[in-house]
Amino acid sequence: MTKRFKLALTFGRFNLLHKGHIDLFKQMADSAEEFCIGVSTGPNNLTYRHRADVIQKALNADYPYGSSMGLFPKRQPFDLLREVPSSIDPNEVVFYVGEDQYKLAKAVERSLGFSTRIIPRLTSSTLVRQAIDNEEWDLLTGMIPGSIINDVIQLHLTNA
Repeated sequence: MTKRFKLALTFGRFNLLHKGHIDLFKQMADSAEEFCIGVSTGPNNLTYRHRADVIQKALNADYPYGSSMGLFPKRQPFDLLREVPSSIDPNEVVFYVGEDQYKLAKAVERSLGFSTRIIPRLTSSTLVRQAIDNEEWDLLTGMIPGSIINDVIQLHLTNA
């Protein structure tokens, strides 16, 4: 299957990974030969290593992408975006964001010329936190893949 783009990128906090994030990653993998996930190292985030481990575990369990995927700790999105090699034509790059990052998508289009895709929100980390806090396990299983549900609960409880 020929993929439309050479490289797909995204950037986010991914503090409590959920099915919306996984859907975003799947769409990236389906559209490009390689995809890169920038994970925010800014303030108010859980530790990068724990979040990266959960992302890797979820993708290995549910979508084995192998070497076509990379995780990168970055302070802000343009730290990731400016590392795209100049040998890659901007028309071969797509930047994926959730609908809450519309302004970022438009800034990337204007400044770098990359295509962008805005993904509708399926759930949110706030709803995940609320479900854990309220012990609404039935709701939680609808928001988080089974392969990482315990990891996400432990991340939240450790940092609550």
